[in-house]
Amino acid sequence: MRVSFSQSQKNDPEVRAGVRIPYSPGKRSVSKLLWWSILALVFTPLLILLWNLIFGWFFISSPGVISLDTYPITAAENGVITEIGVKKRSDVQAGSVAMRLQREPAPELLNQIALMKAERDALEISLKQAKPLPATSTKAADRNVEFFEKELETMKRLMDQGAATRAEVNLAEQNLRSAAAQRESLLSARAYPSAANDIRSRIDYLERSINYLEGLNGSSYGVTMKKAGRVQAVEGFSGQSVKAGQELMWIADPATAKVTVYVAPENFEKIKLDTEANVVLPGRSKKIRAAVQEMPTLSQSTPGGLGSRTILSSRSVTVYLRLKDPLPEDRIVDGLPVRVEWGLRSFF
Repeated sequence: MRVSFSQSQKNDPEVRAGVRIPYSPGKRSVSKLLWWSILALVFTPLLILLWNLIFGWFFISSPGVISLDTYPITAAENGVITEIGVKKRSDVQAGSVAMRLQREPAPELLNQIALMKAERDALEISLKQAKPLPATSTKAADRNVEFFEKELETMKRLMDQGAATRAEVNLAEQNLRSAAAQRESLLSARAYPSAANDIRSRIDYLERSINYLEGLNGSSYGVTMKKAGRVQAVEGFSGQSVKAGQELMWIADPATAKVTVYVAPENFEKIKLDTEANVVLPGRSKKIRAAVQEMPTLSQSTPGGLGSRTILSSRSVTVYLRLKDPLPEDRIVDGLPVRVEWGLRSFF
């Protein structure tokens, strides 16, 4: 093998053995740009991982969710939904009608109406077949009252004269009261024939009850909101048949928004009453201030999908934060995942 140390060849790479060999100019800028792009694509995930590890090592953060107090609206009776006056995520006021339902005839209601009609018809037949009672005379009773009144006056006069005792006067008074009571009984029976009047009263009561129950059958009623809130979900649709107690919609109260945080056990020492933290909402760089509402009393498994690099254990401590800044309207969502930053980690 021949080795040449010619200075001319070293200085002029385009000349070989005295012959010039021209080379086309290389596209060095494009090649470098492509090369650096490949390096950035390969090493960017690694850099992000290293940054997260370093950030998580020096700063404490925990996963959490936005929580709202929610309650269901249920159907009071069996019926069919005829109108829905609200939409999902719409705000409703106390006293507003959210839905209208048409009552369905319940078997128990139909049976009750049939029994009342049968009783009414039987009473009407018995009233028509009943014979009128003969008129009762009170002449004898009136004479008895007059007689005992005179006897009482006589006994009092005799007692004043010493010819009658107090016992005889008391007996006369008792006889007068008995005669008066007998006359009142006869007058009452003449004015109010008991059997016929009782039957008519019962028929009138049955008529009113039947009309009321038949009015309920097929009528409509509105589902009224007891307090203000935001419609979280509408379970029914127009034309749907529902049963009594079935859920129609869910209402959330935006005023009760709080943050439920799942803190790793090794970071529990950071939790103190009224400790402030920053709540980072998804898709927003703005942070919302919050504070520990009460000391935690519950440890549970971290909900799936909320685990992060800060959770070193499968279990976490549940902490509730009250918001010191208002949530944006588009972020008042029950169950919205957030990240809570507690600050710098203490190494001592």
